[in-house]
Amino acid sequence: MIHQRLSIVAYAVFWLISAHLPLVAGVGERVPPFRIEDQFEKIWTADYFKGSVTVYVLNNRTGYQHTKNWTDRIVPLFKDRVKFAPVADVQSAPGFLKGFIRSKFQDNFSYSVLMDWDGVLIKAFKMVEDVPNLVVVDKQGIIRFTISGTGTKSQVDLLISNLNKTLAQSK
Repeated sequence: MIHQRLSIVAYAVFWLISAHLPLVAGVGERVPPFRIEDQFEKIWTADYFKGSVTVYVLNNRTGYQHTKNWTDRIVPLFKDRVKFAPVADVQSAPGFLKGFIRSKFQDNFSYSVLMDWDGVLIKAFKMVEDVPNLVVVDKQGIIRFTISGTGTKSQVDLLISNLNKTLAQSK
């Protein structure tokens, strides 16, 4: 009887702990399910990106300054073959500033930026702070490559090589 009760308690504790852990995904794993609004309040999910090779571009406020080092080279090369999903790490913003921050993004970006208020993708992709993080995902939603940094020539070349490889394998 005591063993039965201990088992039930242990199971309940395990469930409570695991229910609150973020889903973390690495290379070779599936992008975890998510539901995130952009600055225009459109809802985006992982399913939207399935069927296309996708590059998630994750940034916080500090890392954004280096984003063009990456995107100026990769977007022109891949814009017709790859979906790009910009993700803003806004989880540290106070709730009362959400509307203000959303409007700033609306003013500065005509394209959708996923506003990760809860850190769902930031945590899942194990974002390195203060530099852009790029995550290459194949058509089936499997992570194939991740890289973070300021976007040096060698870093961008490595990303391009892995994007080409993912596209070739996704035919």
